[in-house]
Amino acid sequence: MKIINILFNYKKATFDNQILGVERCFIDYARYLTAQNNQVVSVLKKGIVYVDEVKRVSSKTVEMKAFGQGDVFTMLQMAWLFIASRPDVIICHSGRALFFARVARFFSFRKTPIVVINHGIKVEKFLKADYVFAVNNYFTRELVAAGMPADRAIAIPNMIEIPKNFIAPIKTEFRKPLRIGALGRLYPEKNFDKTLRAIKILQDQGVECEYVIGGVGPMEKTLCDLAKELGLEKNFKILGWTEDKKTFFDAIDIFILPSSGETFGIVLLEAMLYNTPIITSNSWGPEEIIDEGIDGLKASKDDAEKMPQLLAEAILKLLHDQEFAKKLAFNAHKKFLEQYSAEVVAKKLNGLLQKITMTKI
Repeated sequence: MKIINILFNYKKATFDNQILGVERCFIDYARYLTAQNNQVVSVLKKGIVYVDEVKRVSSKTVEMKAFGQGDVFTMLQMAWLFIASRPDVIICHSGRALFFARVARFFSFRKTPIVVINHGIKVEKFLKADYVFAVNNYFTRELVAAGMPADRAIAIPNMIEIPKNFIAPIKTEFRKPLRIGALGRLYPEKNFDKTLRAIKILQDQGVECEYVIGGVGPMEKTLCDLAKELGLEKNFKILGWTEDKKTFFDAIDIFILPSSGETFGIVLLEAMLYNTPIITSNSWGPEEIIDEGIDGLKASKDDAEKMPQLLAEAILKLLHDQEFAKKLAFNAHKKFLEQYSAEVVAKKLNGLLQKITMTKI
């Protein structure tokens, strides 16, 4: 297939210069679709920070200015790209990408199907796409409720690649003090403060814990101040942006993602890969990825005041039954291999796109 893969977005702050969920998905689509013998042209905003990685994994890379909706030059440039490359399918990873793609398709006089990847919660802005791939079933239901035909709202999860020569770690007994870890942007919706408060509850019960977060963001000072206020400054550390996932997961006993709003949760897949027991919330993505008591534990996000206590109880459950914790991690690792590895998801993605190219729009 000939595929055009588009993401137009903007980086506004230093901590946003990292490759995060949407960007990672855009790059992964280019990488894994190219690996399956497709010709993938990746289109992105000129000068974006991850352009070199995109160039390494795509058949071809095109940079465009992509200013606002009055940017006629980008519309015509994209229309010419559609005419010249004659794609079988167009994939958009943002609302801005969808807007330019629809206008360019009109000017190119082609009927190439446009697929949007829904990474967020505003499903209405994607209803003008021909198909929408949502990262979980909650958003496919939202799309259908908003007017998208059911056969054109399709759930397909995010994915991560298994490192070359990877051997799944076998975790022994938990450390003393217990070491809890998290990964993600330091944003309010991640609820990292709830984990800090849970650790304070445990400390008051005589259970010592250390808490490390691999991430960057505007909440760094707030979290450090809270740790100091709770008397946990010696138990808490923010590691900054963390690329070496093996070292990170080797150094923790339990992984916690207590988000109030998590559309998917790629970091959960990383914890699953590295055989680490998981405690998460019942937000959209985690609710679908983790089965309570089978491959992880969940603490309800629905009552913010109760959440620290619920997290503390889940931590104690794993601490007091480490064989159960190992079983959860084993089951989660098995589920990852069966449902979320890049090899599995990319094959499913490729098949869906092939089917779409054979369907009239």
